[in-house]
Amino acid sequence: MSFRTAYGNAWSENGWRMCNRDECEIVDGPHMDTAPLRSGAPAIILGDFVRRYDREVAPVISEVWGWSALNAVGDSNHLSGTAVDINAPQWAWGVRTMPATLVDRIEALVAEYEGAVFWGRWWDRPDEMHFQIGWPESDPRLDRIVAKITNPTPAYNPRTDPYVRTGFLQLIPPSRWPQ
Repeated sequence: MSFRTAYGNAWSENGWRMCNRDECEIVDGPHMDTAPLRSGAPAIILGDFVRRYDREVAPVISEVWGWSALNAVGDSNHLSGTAVDINAPQWAWGVRTMPATLVDRIEALVAEYEGAVFWGRWWDRPDEMHFQIGWPESDPRLDRIVAKITNPTPAYNPRTDPYVRTGFLQLIPPSRWPQ
């Protein structure tokens, strides 16, 4: 694993060290086979985000862009493997063209990551295809979001809730209570 200086920058805009491709991995997800992401929290968080975007927001219909060796922006988060562009050809850089319903769905999804994912649409020069890690490298909040993704809370089961059982038993005659 190795790090580098790109365009005179050792760190990207979001506070991560610039890295070489060997610091990245390919994660499972729609059209992500060409989107290397920084191993660790960025791969887990952004990989999960892209998969959920595909299921909950809109289909991912073109290659996702991730880490890059070169970039037009010298401190780009793509140079540190901490950013993705989703459905890139569909959403031009510098203009807001997404319909309001899509914007609302994306903002709801981004909110579930509690600040760990930042959307490029919020910049003065919008980049609606762009999503990146919202916190700097080694921020302890990243561990909490990774744990939320990798160890989700089990779904609530009303059959095992003693209050539900007690309430249910009050509705049926004692002769029909389960043994």
